[in-house]
Amino acid sequence: MAIQNYGTVASRNLIRAAQGMLEHAQPITVLGDFGTQREMPQNSTDTLVFRRTLPFGATTVGTTIENSSRYVGTPDITASNFVLAEGVTPNSNTISFQDVSVQLQQYGVLFKYSSKTEQLYEDDIPGEMVKLTGETLAEVMELVRYGVLKAGSTVIYANGSSRSAISTAISLNAIRKAARTLESNRARRVTSRLAPGVNFGTRAVQPAYVVFCHTDAVSDVRNLPGFTRVEEYGSFKPIHDREIGACEDFRFVSSPLLKSFLAAGAAVGSSGMLSVGAANVDVYPFIVIGEDAWGQVALKGMSAIKPVVLKASQTNHANPLGQFGYVGASTWFATVRLNDAWMARIEAGVTAL
Repeated sequence: MAIQNYGTVASRNLIRAAQGMLEHAQPITVLGDFGTQREMPQNSTDTLVFRRTLPFGATTVGTTIENSSRYVGTPDITASNFVLAEGVTPNSNTISFQDVSVQLQQYGVLFKYSSKTEQLYEDDIPGEMVKLTGETLAEVMELVRYGVLKAGSTVIYANGSSRSAISTAISLNAIRKAARTLESNRARRVTSRLAPGVNFGTRAVQPAYVVFCHTDAVSDVRNLPGFTRVEEYGSFKPIHDREIGACEDFRFVSSPLLKSFLAAGAAVGSSGMLSVGAANVDVYPFIVIGEDAWGQVALKGMSAIKPVVLKASQTNHANPLGQFGYVGASTWFATVRLNDAWMARIEAGVTAL
């Protein structure tokens, strides 16, 4: 196990630190503020079941994803079947439910430091570890969400019919295809997000489909015809601090954590698309979501991160002389796609600047 020794921290020796260490980057969690939120009580189970009523006449998809079937969600109603005959009691109908289960996984971050580092170094190393622990675990949870969402089965390619053919940036036509797909599957626009703060709850937002993309794609998004920057919203409020603007029925939110499929597209050639050290285009997922398309659950609620701070002075059988301490945190957490028909992934290149 790696340990933070006195010698592994570059001392400033003659310069007493008048200022603290440089501020760590704040956790960039955009996905975590959306999705259907659930909390798991302690000492109950490691599996949560999301249950909802199917639209009348909707059928369940035959394939399974995460061991649970999905439904298309398009009601199949024929008006003539509901005509009443005089004096005749109509046939009664039943409702159907769908269960989607997800199993919690435990994630953790742990730092170890020596007592010499704590007692002699001029900066508060354990204090900085506390900050970095929270930020790191928050980003780990965000990457778990991203891994689940970008594996959705509804895919729209900016050009061609496969990822390996991608050689163009996102276009208005691509996002309109996503709108057509979500609308035809009766997806609802997102109307709420997780409220900021330590309490579990949500707050209302202006109805829209939300698109999550990498920060590399911001310039291409802003070049979409009819795009409105967030500064120009007027009476509209941004749905997230990292929202960059809107186009038609979509609000765009960016994050550097939502990485591309490196060199997965067509040959760069004269396409003008970005490629980091390879001959093929880097393909960027644009995650488009409607209301209740996916869910997330944590033990005891969405802020259920259990911190651990063991100072070097705390002696025990494993540390009889108080020579080292620990800073860390853990959480039980899971993400699940609830309905692939209510979300889509647009795959596109990004213009090289």
